[in-house]
Amino acid sequence: MSEGEPGRRVIDGRFALEARLGGGGMGTVWRARDLVLDRAVALKEVRPPDPGLAECDPEAAALLRARVLREARALARVEHPNVVTIHHVVDGSEYAYPWLVMELITGGSLADRLAGGTLEPREAASLGREVLGALRAAHAAGIQHRDVKPANVLLRPDGRPVLTDFGIAAIRESTVLTVAGSIIGTPDYMAPERISGGEGGPESDLWSLAMMLYVA
Repeated sequence: MSEGEPGRRVIDGRFALEARLGGGGMGTVWRARDLVLDRAVALKEVRPPDPGLAECDPEAAALLRARVLREARALARVEHPNVVTIHHVVDGSEYAYPWLVMELITGGSLADRLAGGTLEPREAASLGREVLGALRAAHAAGIQHRDVKPANVLLRPDGRPVLTDFGIAAIRESTVLTVAGSIIGTPDYMAPERISGGEGGPESDLWSLAMMLYVA
């Protein structure tokens, strides 16, 4: 970490954090400025719910780092207009966990859109076809999403959907200790086989997509 303009945190000497966009159990997303290319990007600070994991369990922290990097590399191979683009990964001894540098999608999420009311059937079907295309491209590359839901579908200014947060549920499952019978993920959209503790497969993502479209 370094400092650029007063009050601005700069990651890797290049990415100046400007505003917090959101957060969840596996980290925080920031709007940032790439100072080299002078463009807006999104930075995801990937970290477990327990911030002390790196100190109290170095082995688990190393597993998390390896899995994040593996997911990022796999996703970087997927070229599809409805899949979020990863530009860069910041990974060094200066940081406890990797930072993912991604394209910035500025139209909010499908969850934000649905807060104002449901979609017309034709609009929902069009959005569903595009998200299905994103999932097909990911599945062809051997990547499961595992947490398809409105909050993980971002919208471009023209309304076209972009699927994000691939593999985060799997990363979370690999690093968080849970009590027996607990569920990691979003049960409302989760396929039955995953709710019952199974690994699931590409078909589990399709179930989640169908549930999301039903809600939309």
